[in-house]
Amino acid sequence: MKNSKLLLQDLFQNYSKDIRPVEDQSKPVTVNIDLDIVSINDFDEVAGSISVVAILYISWNDESLVWNSTSYGKTKSLTLPQSIVWVPEMFLCNPADAFRPITGENFNVLLMANGDVTWTPGTLLTATCTPDVYRYPFDQQTCTLQLSPWGYSNQQVKLKIPSSTILFTYFHMNSEWDVKASRTFLWSRSFDVGQYHIVIKRRHMNFLVSVVIPVIMLAFVNLFVFILPFNSGERASYSITVLLAFTVYMTVVSDRMPASSQPMSYISFYLLSLVGISVVIVTVNIFQIRTYSRHDEDEPVPEWIKKVYFYTQNVFRRKKVNNNEQLQRFAGTDSSNYVDNVGTQVKALDSSKGANELFYTGNLHESQVKEEPTSITYSIPMIPPREPRNSHVAHGGEDR
Repeated sequence: MKNSKLLLQDLFQNYSKDIRPVEDQSKPVTVNIDLDIVSINDFDEVAGSISVVAILYISWNDESLVWNSTSYGKTKSLTLPQSIVWVPEMFLCNPADAFRPITGENFNVLLMANGDVTWTPGTLLTATCTPDVYRYPFDQQTCTLQLSPWGYSNQQVKLKIPSSTILFTYFHMNSEWDVKASRTFLWSRSFDVGQYHIVIKRRHMNFLVSVVIPVIMLAFVNLFVFILPFNSGERASYSITVLLAFTVYMTVVSDRMPASSQPMSYISFYLLSLVGISVVIVTVNIFQIRTYSRHDEDEPVPEWIKKVYFYTQNVFRRKKVNNNEQLQRFAGTDSSNYVDNVGTQVKALDSSKGANELFYTGNLHESQVKEEPTSITYSIPMIPPREPRNSHVAHGGEDR
């Protein structure tokens, strides 16, 4: 202990922590810095920030703190408070809250006999990170932590990053994010900035179970509203309930998205399309219920609705009911098959007309269906039988 006290007294007798620790002040101090991430606290897509707990491994050589270990009882190292030695104060250049030194005052430094100083402060870094939520919830984010000895030019303090990647020696897994890759880069202009890039990927299983799968199920059952009978009274409530459910899920997703419009998540467009389809379904149901509930004979169904209805029926069933085309087909048949073709076309015309009237009257109230005579009389010309050509020959033979 006496040797350590004597060493400490001799080292700091003429030492000043306000002066860079080089004998020639025209030369820069080389500072090595590595980043070791302990955990990812949070990634806020809305605020555009990432919070990590990290340890900084900072080392340099102090030419004023060198001694001969044999002269002090072979003392090769000392552990000292950081407040009594020169330390390069590091700043986070892209902070999300405030610009201040990232190192506290309660850490120690390890001093070696050759003047090497090692400083390992721990801190909570909250940096800005622009989110890319286009593939949300299958997104992958790349964030950068920029560290610099603010106030020193690269002629005074020169940074050096020994490791090519971020260290994860004491890393604890995050429940929402996985670390996929990392790299380091030294930016050097008038001053040096150490850039530490980290790539994280979202764990999407929770969002799939709670949002995506229920939305797909709702989209599947949304079309079943047309199977419900009109007299059940549940068509309107069913379709409106599904529409409200899509609106709620769209609100849940938008709350997790940043306020910027670039880029937009594709799941937001998907939910918007489902809301649009639900609005169309609700509108169609309202018109159908209005048409079905007409009981007054003085208020018939408008002609344009009839035309649209029959047109859609013919398009989807691929049946063209046109009397002119039917007559043209009759005129183009042979005389030998005239009777059979006429009978076949008449039956087809009756069945098509009867099917349309049956489907139409089935969707209207009984008071709207008027009985009209539907009997149709078709006249088929009679073809006289032909006589054999050699009949006169036979009669001539008998006369002779």
